[in-house]
Amino acid sequence: MKSYALTFRLLGLALLMVLGTPALDAQTLLLAQAPADGASAEAPRVSQRQALELVRARFPGNVVSINQVQQGGVLQYRVRMDNEGNIYTVYVNASTGAITREP
Repeated sequence: MKSYALTFRLLGLALLMVLGTPALDAQTLLLAQAPADGASAEAPRVSQRQALELVRARFPGNVVSINQVQQGGVLQYRVRMDNEGNIYTVYVNASTGAITREP
């Protein structure tokens, strides 16, 4: 009987840990990956998929294209969007995940 109670408690504790943990969004995951000393990594920390998720969460429309580009020595993803016939461009910094929209 004691082993049953112990098993039940451990199962309850495991469920509490899983269900009590908040979900993490892409931006939170990117911040957690950032180096503490501010050094920049050579390889992009933001994947193309993460960049698309960030842009889709913030801007309306459909993704037309995505390309990796260098602007001012900064590696970025250039995302072209189509919102009801209006084409616009959004840039995602491949190191920080910061998003800027081209006017």
